[in-house]
Amino acid sequence: MLSESTPDHTHRYSRRRFMNCSLLAGGLGLSMADLFRLRAETSGRLQQSPPDTAVIQLWLGGGPSQFETFDPKPEAPVEIRGPYKPIPTPYPGVHFSEHMAKTAKVIEKTALIRTVTHPENGHFLATHWLSTGYPTTLEVPTNPSSGAIVSRFRGPNRPGLPAYALISEEQRKNFNIGAVMGPSYLGASHAPFTLKQNPLSYGYEFERTRQATATLELANDVTLERFGDRRTLLADMDHLARDADRSARMERMDNFQRAAMDLLASGEARRAFDLSLEPESTRSMYGSHRWGQMALLARRLVEAGVTFVTVNTGPDSLCWDWHRNIVNDRRPADGSKGPSRGMDISGPPLDQMLSALITDIHQRGLDRKVLLLVWGEFGRTPRINERGGRDHWGPLMSILLTGGGLRVGQVIGKSNQKGEEPVSRPVGPTEVLATVYRHLGIDWRQYAVDQIGRPVPILPDGEPIAELI
Repeated sequence: MLSESTPDHTHRYSRRRFMNCSLLAGGLGLSMADLFRLRAETSGRLQQSPPDTAVIQLWLGGGPSQFETFDPKPEAPVEIRGPYKPIPTPYPGVHFSEHMAKTAKVIEKTALIRTVTHPENGHFLATHWLSTGYPTTLEVPTNPSSGAIVSRFRGPNRPGLPAYALISEEQRKNFNIGAVMGPSYLGASHAPFTLKQNPLSYGYEFERTRQATATLELANDVTLERFGDRRTLLADMDHLARDADRSARMERMDNFQRAAMDLLASGEARRAFDLSLEPESTRSMYGSHRWGQMALLARRLVEAGVTFVTVNTGPDSLCWDWHRNIVNDRRPADGSKGPSRGMDISGPPLDQMLSALITDIHQRGLDRKVLLLVWGEFGRTPRINERGGRDHWGPLMSILLTGGGLRVGQVIGKSNQKGEEPVSRPVGPTEVLATVYRHLGIDWRQYAVDQIGRPVPILPDGEPIAELI
C-alpha cells in the first residue's frame, strides 16, 4: 500500500529479493543474469492450467476529467466545479456528473477509485506509464504494455484466437496508441491484433453505425468483408510480404500477420467478430454509435477466448483532451479541421456504452471471468482555463473497475475539495496493473528478458489493491 506522499518510482530490487536470488544463483553455479533469464523463460510454462479469465480495458485516451465524470465538486467555486450539475448515486453523498446518469445507476456493481495518482502530465509519457508500469523519458516505447505481457505470459484462452486485441479508431500520426500499447522488446509476435474503425463522421450523437463487421478493418487495411474471398486474401498476403521485404519486417509478416489472416478466415473466429449475431435489443442497449459497438465487440471477443482486449475511444487517440471548451471543444489543439469533442458530445455515448457493458457482464454471469478496467492517462486541472477547458493533471484521476471477482460496491480514496490531489488512499498505476495481472493468474513479480538479454521485472513495484481482493 502506498503512503500518502508521492510514491517512489525508482526501479531498485528489494534487498530481500536480491539476497534470495543471489543465494539461489550461488547454490546452482549460475550467474545472476542466468538465473533471471531462466526464470523469465520458464515462468510462462510453469503454470499448466491458467484460470479462464479475461480483461477488457476501456481506454479513455486524452485524459478524462474527474470533475465531469466521477468526482464532481458541487461546493467548489464555479471555476473549479465546471458547467455541469452533480447527480446522486445509490451511495449517500457520492455524486457523478449529470452526463453519467446511466452509469450512476449501476455504480453498486463497480469499484470506483477516486485517487489514482502519478506525476506525469504528457500524453505519451503518462500513457506509457499506465500501460507498462514504467515511467520513461523517451518518446518511444521502452517497455511492453500490459496486453503484450498477457500475450507473453498467458496466451489466449482458446487456441486459434489472439491473446491480445486492440479495437481502435484512426490514429494521430504523432501518437499511435498501438505503438504505445505494443510489445516493445517482447517482439512482434506479442503485438496487439489490431482492428480499427474508420470514422463515418465526427459527430458521435448523430452517427448511425453500419453493421460493425463492415466497418472494422485490420490495421493493414484488409477489411473483414474481404476474408470470404480466398483469392483476395492470398493477394493481400503477397502484397504484405513485399512490404515486409522492403521494410525488413519479415518476422511480423511471417509470425503475426499471416496468423491474423488465418484467424479471420476461420469460421469460428469470424463469428466472434460478427455483431449481427447479437440480438437487436443488445446492440441497442450498447448504443448505435461506434463506441457502443466497439464495447459490444470486446465482450464477444473475451467470451470467445481472447484474453485481453483494449477498446480505445479516440478519434485521434485524444478525444478527452479538452483544452478549449469542456462542453464542446470543436477543434483539435493544433487548429486543424477535426472532431467535435467535449462532454456534451462524448458524455452520452460513454455513459451508454459503459453502463451497458457493466450490466451485460453481470447479467451474463461473466463478473468472475471478465475484469473491466476504465481509465485514461491522467485527470484534468482543477481550475478551468481562460479558454473554458481543463489541462493535463497527473496528480489525480478517477477510474472504474467491475467484474474480475473483485469486491465491488465501494468507493476507494477521497480527493480534496478542489479535486487536486488525494487526501486518503492514493493509488499508483502499478497497483492497478498488479490487480489486473493477479486476476489473469500472472505473477507480476516475475521477469521478462529484453532484447539484449537483461532481466526486467514485469512491474518495478506495486501490489494488487488490497481493498478489491
